[in-house]
Amino acid sequence: MRPRTEAPALPTAPGALPGLGHVLPLLRDPLAFMTSLSSLGDVVGIRIANMPAYVVTDPELVRRVLVTSDHDFTQGRVYDKLAQFLGEGVGTTSGRKHRRLRRLVQPAFHRDRIAEYADTMRATAEDMVAGWRPGQEIAVDSAMNDMALTAVTACLFTSAMDARASAEFRESILTLFHGAVLRTLLPTAWEKLPTPGNRRYRRAAAVANRIIDRTISVYRSPGHERDDMLSLLLAARDDDGDGLTDQQIRDQVITFLFAGVETTGATVAWALHEIGRHPAVEKQLHAELDSVLGGRPPTWRDLCELRYTSRVVQETLRLHAPWLILRRTLHEVRLGDAVLPAGAEVVYSPYALQRDPRHFTAPRQFDPDRWLDERAAGHPRGAHIPFGAGAHKCVGDVFATTEITIALAVICSRLRMVPRTLRPVREVAAATTHPKGLTMTVVPRAL
Repeated sequence: MRPRTEAPALPTAPGALPGLGHVLPLLRDPLAFMTSLSSLGDVVGIRIANMPAYVVTDPELVRRVLVTSDHDFTQGRVYDKLAQFLGEGVGTTSGRKHRRLRRLVQPAFHRDRIAEYADTMRATAEDMVAGWRPGQEIAVDSAMNDMALTAVTACLFTSAMDARASAEFRESILTLFHGAVLRTLLPTAWEKLPTPGNRRYRRAAAVANRIIDRTISVYRSPGHERDDMLSLLLAARDDDGDGLTDQQIRDQVITFLFAGVETTGATVAWALHEIGRHPAVEKQLHAELDSVLGGRPPTWRDLCELRYTSRVVQETLRLHAPWLILRRTLHEVRLGDAVLPAGAEVVYSPYALQRDPRHFTAPRQFDPDRWLDERAAGHPRGAHIPFGAGAHKCVGDVFATTEITIALAVICSRLRMVPRTLRPVREVAAATTHPKGLTMTVVPRAL
């Protein structure tokens, strides 16, 4: 019998503390911590409190986790935590349940539907811009979140909520967003403490659920047929003719909001920031918008002609990506030289992968032309995954890129957003990386 070959010792990140592991660096400067790990190895051990986890820094191994060997993994700790308020959403489930839900919600994200949503997205951006005045300073980070929430809500529910319900809903959703990542990093016992933050979180979940349940009830009543995302969810049927329960529909709605608000809003905000900091990018973007649109509002049909605008979006998604995604092994798995036990938490960071100098030249430089076909072909598979990959790739990726592109086209065809400073804006790691305190000045364009 041949002796068993022992796996090489797994590199471990320095700085772990008893009982806390690497929680402090993850809370203090998570982006720096995650980007530092690739220098240690392709798979690096860390600890989240007393829980061991394994960070995968090699894009080919990340692709194995997400695509070629995805059957060896299920959703991880982040999704266990998110399921507390997302329920059995398409983003938190795995296996057969995930496949069924994905088939049922897919029609809501068909390209023909997104072409219709594009009009709503454009109208939302236009309403926002109409309220701005020359010389006004805009808190871009919060304004873009508001725009994204308004657009997604309008696509979900054709009938607008009354002002009070809309305000309550917005506040509750944002509270849930901001509490989700903190709950992922801290021990489960902390969630049971009667802290002000925990009380706000529970109240927000109750308010959001109540408003969505009430809306579903109205939609199910006779004579309330509509042509929106919620109506499509209500009408969806699987091969056995079974549809989604009210609870499952509520879970999908919350999932769509969670996935489609802060990430989209942050990406538009980051894009405006990068455009404002790079005059050459701004000039080329304005030239394309003037040539393609000629002063008229953008439509779905224009997107294929807005090639440079699309590259600006891709580069923004590369540079300002989600920072922490987890999966969990279903059994013992080998990744490269590392052998991971069953039930192991496997971490990857799109933010770190997409800023790794091994994969991208001058990775901290904002360069939309790196997405020209001849240059993009040189990027390794698995190195650019802002929406994930494989069976769990974000079902709303086209919806999101459409909304981001249309918002930029509306804003930048009319205005210049001038930064108050050319210094980099602080990046904050929440559900995604978003700009902290990004304020820009409205300047009408001289066409």
